[in-house]
Amino acid sequence: MKAFFLASLLVVAASASLLQEHAVKFQAFKMAHGRTYLNQVEEAKRFSIFRDNLRSIEEHNALYEQGLVSYKQKITKFADKTKEEFKAFLTLHKKPTLSKTTKYVKTGVAVPDSVDWRQQGQVTPIKDQGNCGSCWAFSITGTTEGAYYRKNGKLVSLSEQQLVDCATDVNDGCQGGFMTETLPYVEQYGLQSEETYPYVAQDNACSYNASKVVTKISSYVVLPVEDENALLEAVATVGPVSVAIDAYYIDSYGSGVFEDADCSPDFLNHGVVIVGYGTENGKDYWLVKNSWGTGWGEEGYMKMARGINMCGISEETVYPVV
Repeated sequence: MKAFFLASLLVVAASASLLQEHAVKFQAFKMAHGRTYLNQVEEAKRFSIFRDNLRSIEEHNALYEQGLVSYKQKITKFADKTKEEFKAFLTLHKKPTLSKTTKYVKTGVAVPDSVDWRQQGQVTPIKDQGNCGSCWAFSITGTTEGAYYRKNGKLVSLSEQQLVDCATDVNDGCQGGFMTETLPYVEQYGLQSEETYPYVAQDNACSYNASKVVTKISSYVVLPVEDENALLEAVATVGPVSVAIDAYYIDSYGSGVFEDADCSPDFLNHGVVIVGYGTENGKDYWLVKNSWGTGWGEEGYMKMARGINMCGISEETVYPVV
């Protein structure tokens, strides 16, 4: 009986110690992401969700340490949200029928083993869409910034807020939108710079000023569906390409080559930009620029498994021409 009592005390002490450890990590999380909650009830709820997510991250990383998975997870700004709440944040709309497209034609040109357009000056620093469902706008500006650089030799950060506020014939602003179907707007009206039309992460009235437009696009090129060879050639020879993915499983991505059999090509819900490709530890990957700030992933980027249409990355692919 005495041994049982002592063992029980040890279990209680260990549980208390773990709770304290999680509480310290939660406080650090709140400070890092500026979290405040309405009341103690809400905070307790968020702490419980945080603990569940933390345990899941730790279990995954144990598998990573054993070499059983190819990527590592970490605490990100989504750590106090349930999976359903995170899913609601993913607001890329399904692609409608396009009225006008230019189809990409493969040339069969030899491409290098790896490409990173950041090193060539074609990629602006990582941005953060905040709580606004504007991933589609960030994907468009990301590829247009690259196209503008190729034409003019200058890297200019372009305005996502203009698209959120003004491209409303097609999109729903912070409630989501399309990528390819928004490009005709850029072709007609062009994009201002981030400096003249700054991002505020909320829907506002359109404040477009034609005199401040940095660039328009002359056309946009749609790549063949599920053709990663065409995508590889385009990224290697043209530059950054807009793609849609299923992002449901990447909320806690930290580093390494992401690969998850549950990630589906049938649920495209997030717009990102491929800015290169390469191979790590024998696994081919796409280098993906996201819009969730530098605290997520590898300083805002991720490596996604290449050659297996991971998360539907080759389902909806397009790039603009300046």
